[in-house]
Amino acid sequence: MNHNMGILGQKIGMTRIFDEAGASVPVTAVRAGPCVVLQVKTKDSDGYDAIQIGFDDYKPRNVPDDIRKKAQGKLGEYDLDHSRITKPLRRHFFKADTAPKRFVREIRLSADEVATYEKGQEIKADMIEKGQFVDVVGTSKGRGFTGVIKRHNFRMFQATHGTHEWRRHGGSIGCRKPMHVRKGTRMAGQHGNKRITVQNLKIADVKAEQDLILIRGGIPGPNGSYVVIRTALKR
Repeated sequence: MNHNMGILGQKIGMTRIFDEAGASVPVTAVRAGPCVVLQVKTKDSDGYDAIQIGFDDYKPRNVPDDIRKKAQGKLGEYDLDHSRITKPLRRHFFKADTAPKRFVREIRLSADEVATYEKGQEIKADMIEKGQFVDVVGTSKGRGFTGVIKRHNFRMFQATHGTHEWRRHGGSIGCRKPMHVRKGTRMAGQHGNKRITVQNLKIADVKAEQDLILIRGGIPGPNGSYVVIRTALKR
């Protein structure tokens, strides 16, 4: 398990930049942070050491002034602004003195590292440095229920010599023994929409003033999806 520090972000899309030698480098732009520490967990209180961080605020509701005047205190105004969020979640975010977040994740850290963070603290893109290696966790694009040609890159049957309505089928899935279909046999089914970790991607550039991280190569998920960027486990 990766116990290195990380940050949450949103995939913007792919582009390219030119390095010092003038070579074209394909990069993925990620809007990373600012993230807020929502909760600090320790072995004594929760049984393990971790911090919970959130990213991407929910927009507050447009509450009329006459209704807002009836709100009692700061908590009452907070409930009015974010009434679409469930009450338990509202209280959780309110304790961290921040707006409700759309993307919340826990990051396991060592006890010494956890002690350096406190509730409400901000984590920004400048924690990542240019040239370092990271692991990116995201959810791959969902392609629905697909056949073996698209899902597993099977070769199609020949289109002639007696082949009839069998061009995109998977062929034999077993034999006389063991009298059942073996586990792991590649067949049609759900394609994509899975949690994927891509390791050892190099940071091409960090634009801290714009909360942007440029990662060399591609990362999982469509544009607009959320990702977790962590310092590489194997480097």
